Amino acid sequence: MPPRSLPPDPDQVRMSFGDHLEELRSCMIRALLGVVVATLLCFQFGNRIIDVLTRPYLAAMRSEGFDPQLVQLDPTEAFLQYFKIAVQFGLVLSLPWVLYQVWRFVAVGLYPSERRLIRWFAPASVGLFLVGAAFTITVVLAGLLRFLISVSSWFSVPGAVDTARWYSAPAEQPAAVTQPANLPLHVPVLDDDPPTPRSGDAWVHRGDRALRVMVGAQRFEVLLRPGDHRQLVQPLFSISDYMSFVTGMALAFGLGFQLPIIVIFLIAVGIVSSTQFAAARRFILLGIAIMAAVITPSPDIPSMMMLALPMFLLFESGLWIGRLIERRRADEGGELSA
Repeated sequence: MPPRSLPPDPDQVRMSFGDHLEELRSCMIRALLGVVVATLLCFQFGNRIIDVLTRPYLAAMRSEGFDPQLVQLDPTEAFLQYFKIAVQFGLVLSLPWVLYQVWRFVAVGLYPSERRLIRWFAPASVGLFLVGAAFTITVVLAGLLRFLISVSSWFSVPGAVDTARWYSAPAEQPAAVTQPANLPLHVPVLDDDPPTPRSGDAWVHRGDRALRVMVGAQRFEVLLRPGDHRQLVQPLFSISDYMSFVTGMALAFGLGFQLPIIVIFLIAVGIVSSTQFAAARRFILLGIAIMAAVITPSPDIPSMMMLALPMFLLFESGLWIGRLIERRRADEGGELSA
């Protein structure tokens, strides 16, 4: 374990190859224990995590008039996805602890300027990654899923306009069937569910467009769709496909939000100056737009802008911080500092 007070010169620390291996083993064991504890914690609260991940899907399906359900295509699919989500979120939750263990191992061999860079960039990178993932789940997915689900309505049923020819009516019908019946049934349409519904009460929820009926102490509901709403494709997603889509989008946005870290790092180490970045702003903006179009699976411009606009703002913020670093380095006589 490295000393609490790190020496200014890494050459002052002398460790044998065996000592390095022992220190590496200790750091790896501590990091692995942190991952296991975080995974067990996420496994315990997996229902809440899944609720957060599926909330945009439920809202999108209901807004398009579909029953929000995920399909299990394999007997073990639900369990494996639950375990996979727990492991993935356990890795994210334990990431600061794992990075701290890596820092304890490599800090002794770094110079003070390098330590300052890592102390700043590592937490900022993790924070931006989490912000990007959270931005995806809370803001992007709702609109993106609604668009992708609505695409299924483009596939209409052939001949759905003239539905009468789909059926052959009997030659003779009783007179009672052809007469309109006056049914004294009035179901109220409410903006919110009744606070204390009784058994037998029925109502239509305006926002969810669902018919709800109380049977005893249990509530049943059926989603309502327009009578002429008939389409060939019904959106049904499997658990694994949906979770892979959500985690993939969160990963893409988390990586996209690393842009200011890249800009600040290149300026801090002197590879690219802030003046050069500012001169190439138009090309960088074009690259951001292309990257956003590639990452987002939706072809519409609003969905692409939901990633491109934050990335451009993050680029500008990184450029602004890079200028501050250059001014500070100039005041300190050219010393590398973050």
